[in-house]
Amino acid sequence: MVKPGAGYLQTCLSVEEEINKRGGKPAFPTGIGVNEVTAHYAPQEDDESRFIESDVIKVDFGVEVEGYVADTAVSITFNPEFELMLEATERALNAAIATARREPRTGEIGGEIFREASKFGFKTIQNLTGHTLDRYVVHAGKSIPNLYVPNMPSLKKGDVFAIEPFLTVSSAAGFVVDSPQETIFAIAARRKTGVAELDSFSERVWADRRTLPFTPRWYVGEYGKEKLGRMLRDLVKKRVVHSYPTLVEASGKPVAQFEHTMALGDDGLVVLT
Repeated sequence: MVKPGAGYLQTCLSVEEEINKRGGKPAFPTGIGVNEVTAHYAPQEDDESRFIESDVIKVDFGVEVEGYVADTAVSITFNPEFELMLEATERALNAAIATARREPRTGEIGGEIFREASKFGFKTIQNLTGHTLDRYVVHAGKSIPNLYVPNMPSLKKGDVFAIEPFLTVSSAAGFVVDSPQETIFAIAARRKTGVAELDSFSERVWADRRTLPFTPRWYVGEYGKEKLGRMLRDLVKKRVVHSYPTLVEASGKPVAQFEHTMALGDDGLVVLT
């Protein structure tokens, strides 16, 4: 799906259609991160952006079945300048998985990601982490950093978690910041606002998603772009809905990402994606 000239939106629609066809639902809106755009960008219905030869492209998607979530991501580039960065990111993921098989401390797993990145001359993104998953919750209680952090919690039997190294070039700032753009939201609190249209919409989303993230694109046909935008702004102000700003690398440098979801069971670590 991802090739020069292909559209961001069409890629998302294809991924989500395939998930539905196979009997699941999208666990969250399919994310497209191009170059310095690192996470939480979901193309909307009027997005006409297309991939070009020089891009570093991240596709982050998840599947939900009865509330249980699997989360994965891949990076693609057609630019030889960044092929090694993608290879190093995938190696960092594999090294982290190997570490997680014998070492439950999340800080040690993060240290292995950092060491593998450094070997190849790249930086990890300091303020993004992997995470445990729970039913109807994409980011549950424990984090798995992309560098060594002491005194982090250990993974336990029964934990389901995603490891996701983010790597960037050595000259980058190495952390992400919020951009003004918001394309992903989630129900934060199921409570009445006293405004009929807001309560009706939040109940509609709850019935579809519970606390899993959603994107306006999924509802624009039903409510219209203007009305939907206004309702979301009001619901965010009332703290019924939480918004996720698009995250960008602070110095504008490209970022690569690979991710797998896995579980610690009786027979050890099982990679689910």
